[in-house]
Amino acid sequence: MLRKLAVAVILLCSMALICNAEDTEPCPAPPKHYAELGCMPIKDEGHRCPNRYECPQLTDRDGQKCYFNGNIYEPGTSLSQSDQELVSCSPACRCLNYTSDDSCVYQYKPAGCCSSGKVCGKEMDKLAECYLDGEKYLEGQKMYPNEESCYSCHCQKGFDNSTIVGNPNCREINCGIELHNAGRVAQGCIPIYFGTDRCCPISWRCPDDADTVIVEGRLDVDVSVDPKMKCTFGKLNLNVGDGVS
Repeated sequence: MLRKLAVAVILLCSMALICNAEDTEPCPAPPKHYAELGCMPIKDEGHRCPNRYECPQLTDRDGQKCYFNGNIYEPGTSLSQSDQELVSCSPACRCLNYTSDDSCVYQYKPAGCCSSGKVCGKEMDKLAECYLDGEKYLEGQKMYPNEESCYSCHCQKGFDNSTIVGNPNCREINCGIELHNAGRVAQGCIPIYFGTDRCCPISWRCPDDADTVIVEGRLDVDVSVDPKMKCTFGKLNLNVGDGVS
C-alpha cells in the first residue's frame, strides 16, 4: 500500500523525466490529471522534454460553480454540446433485464456513449470490417485498443489500425476529473492509478495530519533543491522521489 501511495505523490509533484535535446525518443506523456487540469509543461534550456509541470491555481475557484475544459458553468446549466461529447459516459452500475442479440450489431456515434441503433440479419453483410488487436469489428462498433488503454476507436470504412494516437477514428477518453472530482482536487488530494497514470484514477488519497515523508526514493538527499522542483501535500513539502506514509 505504501508503494502505491508513494507513486501517487510523486505524480503530484509535477515532475517528468528529463530528455536531452539530442534524444529521439518521444517525450513521456503527462499523467492524466495534469492534462485534464490544464497543467503546462516547463522545459529547461537545452532539454527537449519538460522536467516539471506548472498547474493552475485551483483552490481559488468558486465552489458554487462548475469548471470543465476551460469553461465555467453556473449552477443548473448544462455543458455545451462539445463539452458533453468529451464526457458522454460516466461509470455506473444498473440492473437491467437485457439479453444481447447475437444476430444484431449495435451502432454508435463517434462521441456517443449509448448505442444509437442496431443493424441485424443480412444487413450486417453491408457493414465494413475493422481489425484491432486481432479482433474483428463491424462498422459502427466501438473498439478499445490494448496498448493505448485510455483511447476508444470507432469502426469506420478505411480504419487504419497501425496507429491509435492521431487516428481520426480514435479519441482519448476524458475522465471528467474537473467535474467529478473537483472537491478532491480542491482539498489537495492526489489520484491513485492502477498500473499506469495515462488513464482515469481508481481512487484518491487526501492529506492527513499523521502523514510523514518517506525519503527512500529521493534522488539525492544532500543536494540543495530548487524550490520550483518541490511539491506540497497537505502540510508536507516534498522533493522529487519522496513518498508519503
